[in-house]
Amino acid sequence: LITWGLSPPSIISNEEEFILQPDSMFNISCTGKRSVIWAEPLPDNAFALPGFYTSTLFIYNATVENTGYYMCTYETFDGEPEQNEAGIYVFVPDPLAPFVPESRENLIVPMDQIGVSISCRVSDPHYHVVLKSVVSGEERSVFYDNKIGFFGALSPGQYYCETTVNGETFQSVTYTVEDESKFSYYIWTSELFYFSDKEDHLFRVAEVIRYRQRNSWEHSFVWR
Repeated sequence: LITWGLSPPSIISNEEEFILQPDSMFNISCTGKRSVIWAEPLPDNAFALPGFYTSTLFIYNATVENTGYYMCTYETFDGEPEQNEAGIYVFVPDPLAPFVPESRENLIVPMDQIGVSISCRVSDPHYHVVLKSVVSGEERSVFYDNKIGFFGALSPGQYYCETTVNGETFQSVTYTVEDESKFSYYIWTSELFYFSDKEDHLFRVAEVIRYRQRNSWEHSFVWR
């Protein structure tokens, strides 16, 4: 949802990028023409304090896991954030953890004609990062953005990111690039089930969908 006629929310700062020291405290405010919120989910050690057409983000005891984007949006009537937004990016350098902890869903990467995204991000914007093949150990020459990761033409296979901090070499987790066809979803069959109370006054409907995902059969149970 986009609110037409309203300018995007404003971050009360001239900076869009912040470097925090580990265990430090941080706060920043966002304001708009009506109620604004900081998009969730927020890390466990962060919270937002609402005000009149403002919202202040607090981060306490900052760690490498706080590295990332924080987006401020207008709050919609149904409580869902919209796309008219402003944002900042936070780095929390940690020489013992130069790579931001990765979520499991980003470890398997589908091929794409436009390019492949390897989302290894760093906790310090000054770290120099290279992408290497697990099999050959050769460096791959692809575009890198320290807020997003690598993006470029890559063949199916396994890759890792590497950086050197204070003379010590660190490697990221392994990313597996697979052919896009392995990520296709095929609906195979579905069944409807009806449930009622003892007096048959109320009922709910559920649908079980059987589908193929990455060479295995899965089931989805959906209430209707």
